[in-house]
Amino acid sequence: MTGQQVWRRTRTGRSRVPGRRGLVAFAALLAAVSVTGACAAPLVGVPSGSTAAAVEVEAAPAVPAPEPCEVPDNRSRFEVADPARVAMDATAVQDAVEYAAARGAQSVRVYRHGCLVARSANDAATEWSLMPTWSMTKGVVAMVTGRAVQLGLLGLDDPIGDHVDGLDDAHGAITVRQLLTQTSGLRFAWANDLNAAATGDSAALVLQRPFEADPGTQFIYAQTTVTALVAVVEAAVGEDLQSFAQRELFAPVGIARGEWAWQRDGVGRTQGFAFLDMTPRAMGRLGSLLLDDGTWNGQQLLSADFIAQGAAGTEANPGYGFLWRTNAGERHRDSGYVEGDWLERRWVPAAPADMFGLSGMFNQNVFVLPGLDMVVVRMGLPAGMFGDPVAEWEGERPAWEHHFFRTLLSGVLDEPVQDPGDWRPDPDRQIVDLAHVIGIGF
Repeated sequence: MTGQQVWRRTRTGRSRVPGRRGLVAFAALLAAVSVTGACAAPLVGVPSGSTAAAVEVEAAPAVPAPEPCEVPDNRSRFEVADPARVAMDATAVQDAVEYAAARGAQSVRVYRHGCLVARSANDAATEWSLMPTWSMTKGVVAMVTGRAVQLGLLGLDDPIGDHVDGLDDAHGAITVRQLLTQTSGLRFAWANDLNAAATGDSAALVLQRPFEADPGTQFIYAQTTVTALVAVVEAAVGEDLQSFAQRELFAPVGIARGEWAWQRDGVGRTQGFAFLDMTPRAMGRLGSLLLDDGTWNGQQLLSADFIAQGAAGTEANPGYGFLWRTNAGERHRDSGYVEGDWLERRWVPAAPADMFGLSGMFNQNVFVLPGLDMVVVRMGLPAGMFGDPVAEWEGERPAWEHHFFRTLLSGVLDEPVQDPGDWRPDPDRQIVDLAHVIGIGF
């Protein structure tokens, strides 16, 4: 598997209690294998049938079992721990965080086994600052939707016409799932969406758009379709999305009302696709909720099945789930001003295939790595604005995620990790997809 990483899952559950995930058992097994290997080593320089003692082979030292931290309640902070406590090399962790900061990150936070094991030097000033999440907003809307599903107020395969009045049959038949996976089939144009978001009822306007594909068949990275999802959730729960989100999702995981600000469209509806500002520490809590299968201190806020489906991708785009990016697909469709063509690689090739997370413009990210029991938050300025101190590829400015994860995960001591190799650029692509920049007649 040259150029790939090898990962092994060590658990089936995610409850944060001492010894969870079989960590102690894993360490014991590792030690046993080491001892067995030493005892079974072939004789060196001893003739067949000789009664001479076997030459001792020194076994590699076993990695101490990680010591998980308890999940904080909604009034306390994550416990800060040295990387060694969670079986990570402190130098590798520090090098990765410093690299991310050198590439424009104003906040970098690494959590493992329930512990906060690293923060950037900037975090002393930024961890409580409201920072733009850009399209990570979409991922938060997905989590709020998941809370409504968990409460039985909404179904993934509900036609949205069951909740929103005044739609024709075709638009009313679009499902919640199709809005979550960006497969509504509705015609998308950047200029039209942004204008509607600023001046009018963006949800109503997008639900009057013509179709450019059959719903469920094509990935179309749209914007105000997510605000239409906000309208559906509000109709289902019977209240404003922001008040519902604070009571049902944010407050239970310890996110105070002052830790976020969320803008609204021209008629006062919460913007679904962007314009949520949130503190980095709050984003770390949301990532930790996803990591722990939707539970927080024993309360099931999101269904584990909802998270599993949302992290799996779709046939239309194996690299995109419920408004979250996913590393599950060996190929994926990009988004943005480019055509959205297929990339013949995973979302982040240097990270494990089970990683998923929230992703926004200018490299705003919450990465969730279930198999390594890890969450990484990166917020700040665009990485492309800053030169790469490693310069892995001459003449090109590498994607920051590659060297970051290559370095960070080289410091994981209790899981086998193969070096993914140097970064390589994607093939040249069309710069602008003019067909989806502006729409005429709608």
